[in-house]
Amino acid sequence: MLQITLHLLGTEFVKKTRSYLLLLSLFWGIIGFFTFIDGLDGKVFDAFCYFVILESIATLVIAPNSHGIHRKVLLLKGLLFLFSITLAFIDVKGSNFILSLAFGLIYLSIGVFNIASAIVVRFVMWRRVIIWGSIQIGYSLFLILNYNYVISYVLGFIMMTSSIRSIIVLIKNNQSEDNNSTRTSQLSRKYNKSNNNFDAESQGSSKHLSIPLTVHIWTPEGSAENPYIPRPVINRYIAATDIKGIISTGHAAIELGSELYMSLYPKDEIDRSPKEFIRTLKATPENNVLGRYLPDYQSEISEWCESNIKINFTKYNVQALKQFWEKNYHNPIYNLTSNNCSSNTAYALEAALEGVLHNENSNIFTFFKFITKPEVWLAAQIRNRAIMMAWTPGLVMDYTRALHSIVQPTSKPWHKFSILEKITIRDFFASN
Repeated sequence: MLQITLHLLGTEFVKKTRSYLLLLSLFWGIIGFFTFIDGLDGKVFDAFCYFVILESIATLVIAPNSHGIHRKVLLLKGLLFLFSITLAFIDVKGSNFILSLAFGLIYLSIGVFNIASAIVVRFVMWRRVIIWGSIQIGYSLFLILNYNYVISYVLGFIMMTSSIRSIIVLIKNNQSEDNNSTRTSQLSRKYNKSNNNFDAESQGSSKHLSIPLTVHIWTPEGSAENPYIPRPVINRYIAATDIKGIISTGHAAIELGSELYMSLYPKDEIDRSPKEFIRTLKATPENNVLGRYLPDYQSEISEWCESNIKINFTKYNVQALKQFWEKNYHNPIYNLTSNNCSSNTAYALEAALEGVLHNENSNIFTFFKFITKPEVWLAAQIRNRAIMMAWTPGLVMDYTRALHSIVQPTSKPWHKFSILEKITIRDFFASN
């Protein structure tokens, strides 16, 4: 979450607020430590219940005035919080056991997933992820065995780990060689060694540009030639199989009018036989092959079909996107897991959104405004899952929509919300 927020706010903002953010991260971790310890007497649990019930009610009131993915995230958050706290008020001891079992199983499954994906894919820092996965598995056992006031344990653990991660991100940012870019893209670190010196105006510009930046998505279902076999999760995020047995994995590309079109393919077809499948899944240099970029969107249509999802941005960093394009265009590299069409599109979008939320009035309160958005959490989770396995068109679609709702929100602020706009009683009186 911190990486995405700092990336969107840009270099100038990070330089101004780094020391404050370090202090706040440290303070947050200390509070988390005492919250974890204080779980023994349950005081934090009782206070936390009242806070969460107010938060859930406020979220459910605001949700109907939102649109698209923002509304869905708020509704899910509000209902989940309200259900959990209602359960806690009904039977504190019983609810603690149920919650500890639920949280324990969640951390256990995440830890196993992280270790398995690290061993199979071998992405950057996969050894660290194995260690972290082992810690999550151990913590899951702790929660199941110590179920009294589990909320305090979970809350304290989240606060401490997020504090450590935030401090690491800020220190790495401070120690970076150029000290001029907040870019968090794995692709940028691995393949692009440019200095990324973008001027403050290009980073912080918030004006809407006349030429839209378009992210094109060919979903597996949308690009299937014949009716597909319904498999909701697999079809959305992996591949769709039609009634004739033909598999469609989808595609992703990014377009900036006639100036730029990034649609990456391997120059030569990759052997995807079952015998070679596990080997090609590894995100290691020996699986890198030469890639190629299609010249424009019309060529893509003539060779295949139109994209079935188009997401437009009118607020983006032109200079950062073009520099990213220049560094990749002259040396296109394709890797089935770590640098495919979807990852190329996701990282190009990240480059294009660097510093777009920054303006002259940005301050520490601006940071809190954005980092508390549920879409930032959602985008961070999508990105983490994609890096640990592989970017797919479905993940790029969800990630792009989450970033779009942060950069170009369509809903009104909560304080301008009127409940009367959502009920028909006003129309009733008006018609009589």
